Amino acid sequence: MDTDPSNEKNLIPYLRAVATELGLLVEDAAVEPADPVYGQIRFAGRPADGPARHLLLTWNRRDGWQLNAAGGRSGSMHVVATYPGEIRPAPRAVADFTLDALAARGERLIRRQSDGDRLSVLLDRYAEPAAKRRPRRSAAAPSRWSRPPNTAWSRP
Repeated sequence: MDTDPSNEKNLIPYLRAVATELGLLVEDAAVEPADPVYGQIRFAGRPADGPARHLLLTWNRRDGWQLNAAGGRSGSMHVVATYPGEIRPAPRAVADFTLDALAARGERLIRRQSDGDRLSVLLDRYAEPAAKRRPRRSAAAPSRWSRPPNTAWSRP
């Protein structure tokens, strides 16, 4: 059995296993048809005091695993951490490396959000400190605008 990770056919399940260990979807992992073969896992990180940032975990035969973060105004990706040691460690070891590197940066891993990903948006809002959320209107509070039945909108 060929287990060479530089073979695209073998790299895809390896990337998916790493994504699964990180709690991401297998769709977050992709192989780029380049020479040499290049794999990536896209996700986001959120610092305690700021918005989410795009992150990219990459693998190639020469450098092994690297964590890349978007930076600056251009949003270009730059390497922020490289997995030390072997080129193809176990998926759990890659997940531990990624989570440790994020913790050292003061960030936590979150899934990327697509346009239709309302659950992630709602969960992220729930995770925000209460002071940042808009206060809810109580049920007894009068509405500024009211609409009597079968009439046009009017001011009370």
